[in-house]
Amino acid sequence: MKTKLFFLLVLLLATIQTSIAFQEKQDPEVLFEKAMYTMETKADLKEAISLFELLINTYPNDKEYVAKALFYEGRCYEKLGNIEARKYYEKVINDYSDQSELVQLAQISLKRVLTLEKPTDVQLASVLPEDLTIINLYDKGSSVIKGTMVENSSLSPDGTKIVGVDYSDGQNIAVYDRLSKQIQKITQYEWLTEPVGWTYYPSWSPDGKEIVYMFSDYNNYELQVSTLEGKTRTLLRNESNAGQIIPRQWSQDGCNILTFKQDSSGFYTIGLVSAKEGSFKVLHKTQWKSELIEGNASLSPDGKFVVFSDGQKDKLDLFIIDTEGGTATILSDHPTNELDPLWSPDGKHIVFIRETKGGSFLYAIEMTEGKPAGSPFLIREGMQNVNLANWTENGIHYNLWVDIHDIHTLPLNPETGIPSGEPKPLDYTPTGSNISPVWSHDGEYLAFVSYEDKHEVVILPVDGGETRHYSIPNPEEFWNLSVSGLRWLPDNSGVSLTAEGSMGNSSAYRLDLTTGKWQNWHLPMKGWTSMDWGPDENSFVYAGWTHIDTDVNAVDPGLHQFNVITGETRNIFQPEPAEWYTFRGLKFSRDYKKLTYIFQDSKLMVLDLESGESR
Repeated sequence: MKTKLFFLLVLLLATIQTSIAFQEKQDPEVLFEKAMYTMETKADLKEAISLFELLINTYPNDKEYVAKALFYEGRCYEKLGNIEARKYYEKVINDYSDQSELVQLAQISLKRVLTLEKPTDVQLASVLPEDLTIINLYDKGSSVIKGTMVENSSLSPDGTKIVGVDYSDGQNIAVYDRLSKQIQKITQYEWLTEPVGWTYYPSWSPDGKEIVYMFSDYNNYELQVSTLEGKTRTLLRNESNAGQIIPRQWSQDGCNILTFKQDSSGFYTIGLVSAKEGSFKVLHKTQWKSELIEGNASLSPDGKFVVFSDGQKDKLDLFIIDTEGGTATILSDHPTNELDPLWSPDGKHIVFIRETKGGSFLYAIEMTEGKPAGSPFLIREGMQNVNLANWTENGIHYNLWVDIHDIHTLPLNPETGIPSGEPKPLDYTPTGSNISPVWSHDGEYLAFVSYEDKHEVVILPVDGGETRHYSIPNPEEFWNLSVSGLRWLPDNSGVSLTAEGSMGNSSAYRLDLTTGKWQNWHLPMKGWTSMDWGPDENSFVYAGWTHIDTDVNAVDPGLHQFNVITGETRNIFQPEPAEWYTFRGLKFSRDYKKLTYIFQDSKLMVLDLESGESR
């Protein structure tokens, strides 16, 4: 190990020295061509900016190439949607008048930037406070950090409270008081006992006295409304197995709730739900089909218009539709994603996130009577992993979501099972997006799921060799954390996993490592499950759990063995009657005579497959 480390250090030092030597030899022309190649061919705008800056600082007296570098640095900033481009064009015009052709190009570019990108003082004053500041709504060490997950949170109209999702006991709507720093649970649903269910997507009423949210009993979805005292009513129940029903925003007059309603095909329809009667008025059927909503939408303060983002993945555009009906019209058509639109409280602006290869940016556009009164202008850079939640008189509330999942290895004493060293991160890139690791039965390979750029199974040799990548089929049908239970086949010829589809349906997938082909089998249940293959490559065991009063179409609770050749399923373990069942972490013993699992999230159980006894 020390020899390898020394070699890597020497190699790194040699690389650095070579790079320095290259920079010393290159002239401004070579450096300029390298920067242009980085900008145009590699499309790495930030690196290109660094190279142009290097040229300007290294050869300040070479007017021709410095002027070119300034111009194209401005072009890079313009492509990134950054109004910083203006100062580079202006410098070319003011300081390099002898470069007539380049000055003409800079004048044209400056006019374009001023027309399309630069906000006027009036525009900025109408959208932003005097100083653009970010306030952390959650004080370090406050109780909200323990047990409360703040995704999909939103700020109350008066700015004193935040509604979010509490995971301390079940999955409930909870309100965090910013003044008292106390949390109040609004709903009281439980994971395993009555009343069983879970909640998500909370949104405030305009008077701050009620909260609308999605509720699920693990089979159907409802739109529910609760007062801050916990009094609950159901507004709308989606038809059986039709999918989610997600509230987005309450109208200012309190009469309607902007809602996404999923149909049996998985697609979402934007509509208005009456806050009194629960009726659903269809406005627009989107192209979204996902476990999580794409794009989002917002209702104008006067209730006359809805702005929303729609389109295919990685090409979402902004649209406007009249709430009285009609055809949606495009608001902004940009080559990259534009999503998360929010209408300002005075109705004069819409803000949204614009995604580019270089990052994510907060933009705004001025509005008059549901129509744009100008072009989008930049407000803020560095908005990656941000979801805009709501816009009150106190400002724009957004959630920053950092999704990091890494794999570590930990040395163990094989006799005692006690750790004999410190955890080390897996030597694999990209990092931050790798889950579900499992060793092959012979210990020669590590398999895991990676989802940085695409969903794939990675097979990593332990002692070196070629790393293999296998794309997971139909990645649009499930999100990364719905993938679970990655397992090797008994003879190490392949791997398998289970995944939850966009409509909550569960499927088992098997990958043949020789052919690279996938097979899949739909399981008679909803939600995620756990599985393992054995005793051979023709059958697997999976867990079925359900709430017995609601999930009438599901497989019986317990452990089931499915034969992929005959298509037959047989129950191998039936638990005692209970209101709720969970089985996790299924794993065969090496001789395939026993099966271990975690029952009810608290008990490690061993099932003897010959006697059928579980202990």
